[in-house]
Amino acid sequence: MIRTESSSRDAQTPDTTLSLSETEKSKIRQGLKELLASPSLRSSQQCQHLLQYIVDHTLSGELALLRERVIGKEVFGRRPDYEPGEDPVVRLRAVDLRKRLAIYYQSLSKSPELRIEVPPGSYKAVFTWNPPADHPTVPAVHTVEEPPKTPSSSVDLRGTVEGHLHGQLLPPVAPTIAWEAPPAPPRLAMRRWLLIALIVILVAAVAMGAAWYQPRGTRTLHTFWSPFLGNSKSVLISIGSNAVYRVADPQVDEYIRQHEITSGGMEFFPPFAPNQSLASTGLHPAPDSFVALGDVAAASEAVRTLTRLGQDFEERFPNDSSFAEVRDHPTILIGGFNNPTALELTRNLPFVLAGRNRIIDRTAPNRFWELHASSDSHDTEDYAIVSRLLGSKDIAPMLAVAGLGQYGTLAAAELVSKPGNLDQLIAALGPRWSSRNFQAVLQIKVVDFKPVSTVVVATHSW
Repeated sequence: MIRTESSSRDAQTPDTTLSLSETEKSKIRQGLKELLASPSLRSSQQCQHLLQYIVDHTLSGELALLRERVIGKEVFGRRPDYEPGEDPVVRLRAVDLRKRLAIYYQSLSKSPELRIEVPPGSYKAVFTWNPPADHPTVPAVHTVEEPPKTPSSSVDLRGTVEGHLHGQLLPPVAPTIAWEAPPAPPRLAMRRWLLIALIVILVAAVAMGAAWYQPRGTRTLHTFWSPFLGNSKSVLISIGSNAVYRVADPQVDEYIRQHEITSGGMEFFPPFAPNQSLASTGLHPAPDSFVALGDVAAASEAVRTLTRLGQDFEERFPNDSSFAEVRDHPTILIGGFNNPTALELTRNLPFVLAGRNRIIDRTAPNRFWELHASSDSHDTEDYAIVSRLLGSKDIAPMLAVAGLGQYGTLAAAELVSKPGNLDQLIAALGPRWSSRNFQAVLQIKVVDFKPVSTVVVATHSW
């Protein structure tokens, strides 16, 4: 889509790029290059990729490729059958892109020759030209002596004057009467211009403030998750799997026959006598098949946060991802003892899971936190570790939320995913927390199978 601003505003430019010259297209590509390198755009790779895609396909006239589902697939790596209504990544990034474009153009000291915009409700680029050299206005006319005007009217003699200047007499233009208001007194005119300037400044300040303002809690949340954002590679979410054994089919079939059970599938518990035992062939392990409800809820918190912040992600079981992938992709590890990837990648950090039910401080061997679980699984407390590593040139960022039990994992995920909950952690870490690696030990109170309060009891940062 092209919009041209010139002295001839009544001329309508069609919604197509076919009329663009190669010079104009070259200027658009140069303007795009400057935009992508600007402070407003270079901090977001996703916005850069989105703008590049939109401009490229607008210039090529491939408008059918500028639809939300196609952009989600081509720019953000979504599956072809993904549902934009459930995954609004394109809309979120487009809103962010429009904000960044507005901030960029507001920051310029003078009006640019070309503006590249993406209007709301569309994913097509709009190119707005201020009159450049290759968009000439009406040729300049030499100054001539004009007849004196009466105070109440002016006469347009351009047709006659231009005809004589070009060696021919053109049909005269009909005189146009234009009534002119008397000039405002100098002081009143000055006040009027000062008022207009003040309004413009206030409007610009409000617009920039609205673009940059975020509630404090939202800013803290974005800062906490910033190592995982703006990366072209999706975040891996590794979810721990609980140790579960299934009763072998022959034993289940025999139990069903003896008790005349007509339905039930595999999801029922055959009761065993107190002294009854099963041979090793009577039970089969079911790895990577069952996840504790608390871990599912923790993964949901991570997914909701990444979606809110516009970051792509993939969910995996630990055996679905290699250590090479984890080193190469930002990773969120969910679960403690049930997540072998988390245990391996955090085993050399200050706080680690140890034994069967404790967290130890490797820098102070006599310091530990131990969970005494109830025999009926009606737990009243739990402990967890939150670990955030910023990564380096060779290792991607990593976040681990690891509880001794499922309630600890859920509480840790809620702590880092909800703006209000983060304040306690930030206060314990100190003012330089955002630029440091850190760990925190949490103590969680559990009531009716839900974490109801979380306290930060220890931290390490480096």
